[in-house]
Amino acid sequence: ATAADQLGPDLQPVVVAEAGPAEVVRAARAFNAMQQRIAGYLNERMQILAAISHDLQTPITRMRLRVDLMDDMPDADKFRQDLEAMRSLVHEGVNYAKTLQGSDEKVRRLDLDALLRSIVNDYADTGSPVTLDGAAGQPIGTRPHALRRILGNLIDNALKYGQRADVHLRLQAGHCYIDVCDAGPGIPEEQLAAVLQPFYRVEASRNRDTGGSGLGLAIAHQLALSLGGTLRLHNRPEGGLRASLQLPASS
Repeated sequence: ATAADQLGPDLQPVVVAEAGPAEVVRAARAFNAMQQRIAGYLNERMQILAAISHDLQTPITRMRLRVDLMDDMPDADKFRQDLEAMRSLVHEGVNYAKTLQGSDEKVRRLDLDALLRSIVNDYADTGSPVTLDGAAGQPIGTRPHALRRILGNLIDNALKYGQRADVHLRLQAGHCYIDVCDAGPGIPEEQLAAVLQPFYRVEASRNRDTGGSGLGLAIAHQLALSLGGTLRLHNRPEGGLRASLQLPASS
């Protein structure tokens, strides 16, 4: 039961000791084999996704160069926009595949307050309306690069669709809560869970003038799970969307 609970989204197997009575040995052996098969299937799928996404980059680059050489071609700008959208989608596809394949980054103690101040200050330096409220007041055990990427995706999403990003931090009952709120139109209630899935986009409910691959929130969701946390979306009563990240305060 412990091994099953510890089998995270990256599907790194936790080998169960194959010892004890015959029935226990048989169950443990079957469980270990099942873990290996599932991990193998997922790894194969992710390698295919990464390979296709990587190989598409070369022809897209060639097509872009050819379009640039044809300045007198009708609708050249539209071709460039389509190729840029394809390039962005391929790039996000590679990143998503890497996320699902897991990370070798080690868990370490982190000053969460300092990390959030650094991230918010970086956005403020570029003139982006990002604010920070609250504090954890103590270090937590986590993977810093993964957490920074989650927060970057959530803040970018808030700025892109909601004009601003207000970050709220608190420590409560052994968990760390980070909320990223925006002032946008929100998302229909019935689609709040669906937008965390890959390639799902809700342009009609957000901003028709902005694109996106539909992978930013999916990557943040997978990374949150890999940190032993959760990511949930809520529409705020006063308007806008709240992305709530919950993480364990210790490793």
